[in-house]
Amino acid sequence: MPINEWTEALAADELPDNDIVGIKLGATKVCLARVGGDIYAINDICSHFYTRLSSGELYEDELAVQCPLHDSKFSLLDGKPHSEPAEKPVETYAVKVEEGTIYVGPRV
Repeated sequence: MPINEWTEALAADELPDNDIVGIKLGATKVCLARVGGDIYAINDICSHFYTRLSSGELYEDELAVQCPLHDSKFSLLDGKPHSEPAEKPVETYAVKVEEGTIYVGPRV
């Protein structure tokens, strides 16, 4: 089920800089990443094979997350894969922080 409205995700201080965390918002699994103080949200499920991207590795210099199963990297900016075997992008979501809380919004 897609995210259709702004949804409270977690307290901003629960996501350290240069780290990723997986959360579930309704039926949608989301990977949140903080790089250089900016927060990004992409779908947490690899488009190649059902694996949680938040269990993988964050590449701060590339603004990408690497799938732990087959090593495809996904852009935090647009969800596009940077490497094979994944060929399809993952969804990206809008993010805002208000009063110390991270909110995830509709697909960008």
